[in-house]
Amino acid sequence: MLDYVAECARAADVTSRVVVLHNNLGRAEWPGPEGLAKEQAAHYGFRFEERHRAQLLLEEIRARGMGPDARNRYCTS
Repeated sequence: MLDYVAECARAADVTSRVVVLHNNLGRAEWPGPEGLAKEQAAHYGFRFEERHRAQLLLEEIRARGMGPDARNRYCTS
């Protein structure tokens, strides 16, 4: 996907406006995705940013009293 974004950004001459964003899920995240996202951003010369929520994903699900299911997915990848 990032390869496609890079191709489109180059064609439109807007590569300076592309930001690769990683939303860190804390304990709910496998080790390594932030490093991979950072490497991919560097490969294409894009700025990299990472966000952390004040509340962890599992805490948010508990507080809301409902979680992801087959109809309401948290991640669609």
